[in-house]
Amino acid sequence: MDAGPQQGTGLRLDSDTFTVALDKTATWNNGVKAQLSGFSRGTSGEYASPSGKAYLAFSVTMQNGSKTSIDLSMVSLSCPEGAEEVFDTDAGFAGMPDTHLLPGKSQTWKAACVFPRTARDAQIEITPTDTSSSGWYRTAIFTGQVR
Repeated sequence: MDAGPQQGTGLRLDSDTFTVALDKTATWNNGVKAQLSGFSRGTSGEYASPSGKAYLAFSVTMQNGSKTSIDLSMVSLSCPEGAEEVFDTDAGFAGMPDTHLLPGKSQTWKAACVFPRTARDAQIEITPTDTSSSGWYRTAIFTGQVR
């Protein structure tokens, strides 16, 4: 299975990554898509992990246009510059959904990364996995400026 980026990304097909603007949709050759939206800033709560940290919050939408299910609990999300992902159930940041995304279905969840209040350049990486055959997909690197 070729789970690389669709044509037009300007990257070599043998690359392990492809780059997408923060406000665009990453599309793998097999029809799986990921999109980030609803960017906002805040501070993690007292019972969050980590607590009291400035964060960048966003929604992640995965759409399964492939012929096999995707285990969303196995999707890898990496925050800007290796920052920690924020887990704050009071704010709705509970990590990846613990479910399988069937072909033709989509799911959206909230995520947040530790992100300094003065930072503007964001780089968020998403790597789905295919437990039915070839393993990890290529990594989509979402990059751009946030307010």
